[in-house]
Amino acid sequence: MSHLRLYHAVLLALYAGINCLVPRAAYGLPGRADKLVKVAGDILDEGMVSYVFGGSEPGDPQSCSECNVCLNSSQPKPKERLRQCPICAKCSLDCSHFTALVFRTAGLPYPYLDTKTMLSLSGEGLLRRYSLVDIGDDPSRSVPGDLLVYDGHVVMLERRHGKGCCQGDVIHATGGKDIKGPGAGIQRERFIDISQFRGVLRRVLRHKEMVKADALPRRLPVLRPVERRSSDEDG
Repeated sequence: MSHLRLYHAVLLALYAGINCLVPRAAYGLPGRADKLVKVAGDILDEGMVSYVFGGSEPGDPQSCSECNVCLNSSQPKPKERLRQCPICAKCSLDCSHFTALVFRTAGLPYPYLDTKTMLSLSGEGLLRRYSLVDIGDDPSRSVPGDLLVYDGHVVMLERRHGKGCCQGDVIHATGGKDIKGPGAGIQRERFIDISQFRGVLRRVLRHKEMVKADALPRRLPVLRPVERRSSDEDG
């Protein structure tokens, strides 16, 4: 590469990353991202788990079956499911417990936190307490394995499509209008606009194990928490 072409490439890279909290060069750990995406897909493919607000256990087949029968017969509203079908405490997940399960199963340290905490903590607090790096709210900076956080909902990015900023596939636990019924609480959504899937994208979070160690800032700027708005899901 000539000196002139190298100079132009450096200028372009600087322009593209001028406001980024973590440099693009830090995104180079595809093996761990692949593992996270595979684990999320395996849970989707193998489970009979229903979405239940507050649910935290993938459960055994018997408990899952009993939970699904109860939900099918009583048809409670999403936030009433655990109260009306207590057996679901043994087999059900909400969105934030699903993402926590994916990280744990993939062998990455991840103390559980809900979407309210994902939006209310500073970037420094997220990194120190939960091993999460705040990438900001620009969907073009998201990569597979990232958490995309909306008001009251969180999903895992499975794939980005094309060179545009905003089209991708996600896997999530959902109790929204797109739920397909008991036992189908974990779903894959394809070719969605990740910038406004469940309202406006509020934050992109990446596990620090997916970021090169020498790219992690020794001291993150103390960013203002993201203002949280109400949601019907709040997983």
